[in-house]
Amino acid sequence: MGDKREKLSILKTLTVNNLKEICKKNNLKGYSGTKKELAKFIVDNLEISLDELKDIAGIYQMDKLLGKIRDCRDYFLNKRVAIRSKDKTSIIVDVGGHRVIINNLGKEDFSYIGDDKCADYLYQVKKGKTSFCKHYAAAIAQLVYEKELSSKDKINYIEGQALKELLEIVNQRKRHEGEEITQRDIEGDLKKLNTDFLVIARQNRAVARQKYHDEPENVFEELVNRAFLLLDFDTISQRSGHGWDIVLIAGRAMHPYFIVVECKTAVEGTYDYLVKKPDYLFTLKKYCTDLFRDKLVGAYKSYAKYMILVAPDFPQEIEQCCRKFKEITGLQLSFLPAFVLLKMVNKYRKTPILNHDWIEPLFQKEKLINEKDIDEIFSEVERQIDSLSDRLCKRLRERFHQFSQISGDAAFIKLDMKMLSSVLEDIISEMPELVIPERKGIVDYINIEHDYFEIWERILKKLGKEFIDILKMISFSQVKNTELKEDLLKLLNMK
Repeated sequence: MGDKREKLSILKTLTVNNLKEICKKNNLKGYSGTKKELAKFIVDNLEISLDELKDIAGIYQMDKLLGKIRDCRDYFLNKRVAIRSKDKTSIIVDVGGHRVIINNLGKEDFSYIGDDKCADYLYQVKKGKTSFCKHYAAAIAQLVYEKELSSKDKINYIEGQALKELLEIVNQRKRHEGEEITQRDIEGDLKKLNTDFLVIARQNRAVARQKYHDEPENVFEELVNRAFLLLDFDTISQRSGHGWDIVLIAGRAMHPYFIVVECKTAVEGTYDYLVKKPDYLFTLKKYCTDLFRDKLVGAYKSYAKYMILVAPDFPQEIEQCCRKFKEITGLQLSFLPAFVLLKMVNKYRKTPILNHDWIEPLFQKEKLINEKDIDEIFSEVERQIDSLSDRLCKRLRERFHQFSQISGDAAFIKLDMKMLSSVLEDIISEMPELVIPERKGIVDYINIEHDYFEIWERILKKLGKEFIDILKMISFSQVKNTELKEDLLKLLNMK
């Protein structure tokens, strides 16, 4: 009887989803009801030892703690954490309007006090259901970042996998701020997308738990974010359940734009909630306007142009929502199935030729985007690159023809640095899609789009060939004497 009570007590620390997952994994039938009812159902119907149940609960508890650490990212990465005071026994940290007081960190008499405005602290930590809230994790991350703590120090509640996860978030901020340079794990992210993306989109809880230690909805958002990073967008993501999921920043377009992204999973494989409940458009409106565009100022407001929903798939009739959405927000709405996004990512990584200008028409379609649309955008970009290359080659030919008439002889085309600079300026002015000019004070700069290396390779190959053809043409047609020959003829009295 004692074991039964203890088992019941352990199961009550888990979530309803955890309990349902235990039932499903163990082929228990007929489960339903509240958490209390589910826990009792498992105790009555599942043959499992107390130690085995403790191990299972421990895994779920660790996943919960990892979730708290991931939830702290929005505060820490967006620099909403500040250490207010620190002495030998006490640390006071402000985390996005919440205060965390940590006493005797790393010691036996450790304690921490959270803010009662934090529901997690009030209903989970205080009641002993979890060790810490996301604000505590954000405070620890800031202490590590500011070198007030080392990963080798004892950090109460955060060790092992939890510490590893926290340190990765700290390193992520260092990379964002240029303090740490690491290689992008493009192959690793592609593998995750190709292996897990579509099954996670359909709420495969087993894969989400076993491989990512998180809920499928959170994992799907993270994988969507990685997909757009692989398309070379800058992104801002947030794990908050209230508001948009991701903002894409097309900052390298000639006219920059922002895209608000909402991610939806669907067990059956088709997200049709908007068709059934069209009033949900007003919730999406709130995400795009109240919680995003209305917070921007100046020109940035006008950059907010598009919204896309990403889900496993959508019914065709969902397209009827696009016109209504534009009427109430002024933004263009499109629907992007996960398998179409995956195709675009794989195609782009194989042939990375899309830039922020050339991909923008895809988000202007205001429809359910399909695989044919992806093929068409790539075909159009191929034409754009060919057209740009031809334009640059023509301009190069015109300028060198001009110089060869003025300053060419049988051996050289003579260009002073001013002439050479004017040629470069002409070429640069012809490709605003790839080079952004900038002036700081009295100094002129050019910003070269390094992510577009494939486009550069194609264009420079054509320009290089054109340059060789120009030299060849001049070489075969040039008869004017060189200066050295002219001088020698004069000295020999032959002229």
